[in-house]
Amino acid sequence: MRRRRLLWISAVIMLLTVFSILTSYWLPGMKAEENVVMAVEFNDHSAAFWVALDKGFFKQEGINITFLKVFKTGLELAAALTRGDVQVGWACLGPTIMAYSRGVPIKIVAETHLHGYAILSRPEIRRVSQLNGKVVGCPGKGSPCYLLLKMVIEKYNLSDVQVKKMPPYMMLNALLAGQIDAAAMPEHYATLAELKGFNVLVRSQDVWPSMPGSILFIREDLLEKNPELVLKLVKITKRATEYINSHFNESAEIVSRHLGITFDQAYRSMRNLDYSTQIDLDQIQRYVDLMIRYGALQKRIDPRDLVDLRFLEGD
Repeated sequence: MRRRRLLWISAVIMLLTVFSILTSYWLPGMKAEENVVMAVEFNDHSAAFWVALDKGFFKQEGINITFLKVFKTGLELAAALTRGDVQVGWACLGPTIMAYSRGVPIKIVAETHLHGYAILSRPEIRRVSQLNGKVVGCPGKGSPCYLLLKMVIEKYNLSDVQVKKMPPYMMLNALLAGQIDAAAMPEHYATLAELKGFNVLVRSQDVWPSMPGSILFIREDLLEKNPELVLKLVKITKRATEYINSHFNESAEIVSRHLGITFDQAYRSMRNLDYSTQIDLDQIQRYVDLMIRYGALQKRIDPRDLVDLRFLEGD
């Protein structure tokens, strides 16, 4: 009995020794989960995020989204950035520039799309020139839609446009109720309005063929502390963007589920965007200059201070 007991103890010790040896090889190669708080705009500008989330790209890279903040507008997201609530986010360029100008320590590490903004009107308004004397709904200063509206006013020499500040999700109802005559809207809201019978007077690509849309930003403390994580996030964004362009129908279906719209609405809307991760510093400089010109930005910003291309180029 005693001998059997000693043999059993010896076997247990041997198994523990083998397990210890094996785990010494296995554990260093295992991916540790990295916890991140993320923010995203509730529209199809963030399609790369929705696709990456749906396809499991974050988990495959060992990234655990501990909390996801979804914002209805980029300006709301910019306010959260100022409070320090967010580490990583997908947002329109304008609000990101505004947050940076207010001292928020962030870096842009990838783009996600071009275009995605339009001005729509009531059916009887057929031309941009007819906006004179009309009320146009538009998000606040610093939003891409504000920039588009100001460019259109200047290009078409409009002199009597009343701008009514309102968030995009309220504009469709305001158009239907006759509270406004036209609206400067981002996608996917622009497509929803178009499908309701409102006219597309002008799209952002009509006045600025290479207008930057949304970007991926990272807080500087996270970038400095964990550059490997930033590289993973850029890799995921590139992978998701490539997936959108090669599996467009499936991507539209994914986006439609996350936004609670139909496949047709998502598909039509996403066709108005050019999904790409490449960053053009000259276009960002033009964006900054226009924001200053139209009173949305008070001081000049050098895009080279705001953008970090290492991760995009090094992936």
